[in-house]
Amino acid sequence: MGVASGRFLPLPAYSIVQPQCIASRDLPQAHLELSVVCPSGELLPTAHGVSILDYSVELGEIEVHAVGISYPLYEQLFPQQVAEYADQFG
Repeated sequence: MGVASGRFLPLPAYSIVQPQCIASRDLPQAHLELSVVCPSGELLPTAHGVSILDYSVELGEIEVHAVGISYPLYEQLFPQQVAEYADQFG
């Protein structure tokens, strides 16, 4: 399983859930039922959910984490990262 994280660039609709994300940014966010939609329109399956770490007030940054992306899907989506990880071990 893998984890994908990166900068979150919110759409205006994010303002509806933003207060809940800020309030629970250091806690599990399963109650928010967040998901990632792939460019194909399909939901990205995650074993441990999606979290938004919103530190926009303090740092001007928002991150999104998708935890528990299974193989081989993780390798299909992130082949460069998987190759770089494997290269560490010869």
